[in-house]
Amino acid sequence: MLLFFYFWLNTQSMNIQINNIQTGHGQVLVAVYQQAEGFMSVDKAIFKQAYPITKKGEISIDLPELAEGNYAVSCFHDLNNNGVLDKNMLGIPTEPYGFSQGIRPKFRAPTWDEAKFKYKKGGQVGIWLEKW
Repeated sequence: MLLFFYFWLNTQSMNIQINNIQTGHGQVLVAVYQQAEGFMSVDKAIFKQAYPITKKGEISIDLPELAEGNYAVSCFHDLNNNGVLDKNMLGIPTEPYGFSQGIRPKFRAPTWDEAKFKYKKGGQVGIWLEKW
């Protein structure tokens, strides 16, 4: 019982602010990772969810309760609702995407160390969506 109470005290909803939504349709797909192994591999995410977009601007998402620790978040605006980040013939994303820590490498995906952040109870993560 004491262990449960300790875990409860050290968990709280993570809030994610997704900014720069340019069109009021489609969905934003969010993935949260807790370790370097499997980062950017959606099947290794500890949380993944799609959120409908109905307006331009920003949305605020409250994720389930998470323990304090290191996390990284990736997301993209799925403009055509096909569930994948569309890319051109060169492999460059054609839909807006973003990562925690505001990391924006131009010619590669971000690393775990670049995108990770220390989450504390009541913390908020801001993500800016952009096309390449």
